[in-house]
Amino acid sequence: MKRRQFFKGAAVAATAGAVGQSAQAQELSWKLVTSLPKGLPGPGVSADRFAARVTQMSGGRLTVTVYGAGELVPPFGTQEAVEGGVAEIYHGSGSWFAGRNIGHNFFSVIPFGADAREFSAWLRHGGGQELWDEMVEPRGLKCFTGGGSGVQSAGWFNKEITSLADLQGLNFRITGLGALVMQKIGVNAISMPPGEIFPALQAGTLDGAEWVGPNNDLAFGFQKIMSHMYAPSFSDIHGGIEFGINLEAWNSLPEDLQQIIQVCAEAETELLMSDGFYGNVLGLKQIKDETDVVVGQFPDDVWDALRAATHEVMAEVRESDELIARIHDSFFGFVEQAVDYRKSYEQELYVQRAKFFS
Repeated sequence: MKRRQFFKGAAVAATAGAVGQSAQAQELSWKLVTSLPKGLPGPGVSADRFAARVTQMSGGRLTVTVYGAGELVPPFGTQEAVEGGVAEIYHGSGSWFAGRNIGHNFFSVIPFGADAREFSAWLRHGGGQELWDEMVEPRGLKCFTGGGSGVQSAGWFNKEITSLADLQGLNFRITGLGALVMQKIGVNAISMPPGEIFPALQAGTLDGAEWVGPNNDLAFGFQKIMSHMYAPSFSDIHGGIEFGINLEAWNSLPEDLQQIIQVCAEAETELLMSDGFYGNVLGLKQIKDETDVVVGQFPDDVWDALRAATHEVMAEVRESDELIARIHDSFFGFVEQAVDYRKSYEQELYVQRAKFFS
């Protein structure tokens, strides 16, 4: 009797183990749609790197295939595609989706806002991720940061910008809240996908454009057709990129696969930021040493106008929605404290360090 009970128990245990192994071995195939051209230095290869790591770390249980801008869905239609279940993950700047929810700007680019280090601190330790979840979960999304470009170029032009008057009426490519600010100071701000910028500049449809920074700007070939580059940007200070996941697909994953995705996103955040900084350091030197491009900064009256217009835009954004107001207050509350800290601990250091190398 005991012998029969033993074998019966062993059979049940073996069956349960087989079911568990089958569930563990279940293979999933996910699509990742990015708004960026595949292979573009920095953010263009970021999606491929993330997908390869998820696939490898999961032992093939979750295979992620990347579709570049326009391959499966339009470049700026990636978020909507994930919400609709056409793909499981999107990759791109939240500023490109701000027309669907203006709050996305706080997790990508905010005029006079957080830089990459400040943004990461606020997101991970200051309640930013929880506010992000609250914003996107009703639309069936789970979002993670995938890093940022760091401080970007203010713009490329074919003429010198000597005063605010030189910007009046120009057709200028810019996205996010920076576009609203530019409109307030007299610029005709135009949003367009990355792959369309160079042809529009070449054709004269655009008078100027901002993209990323020296490394990516060189890759796009701006130095071949534009004579002046201005830096730094007033709006693209962090230049955030995000991974957005279909919430139903996310919730269906076992905990270990969720952890793998989150860890891969965190790893990609650091890789993209360090890769971007390194490339920009070398890229700026290349622009100065190997091209005739004039590198400059916006004049004081432009900066004055940008600050004033940004205060107006951010007040309007804050009043648009109760949740947006809470995100705004949390974000700028931390940035203001960070500015004060860095005045004491970093600002003078950078001045003195520059003198050390001069």
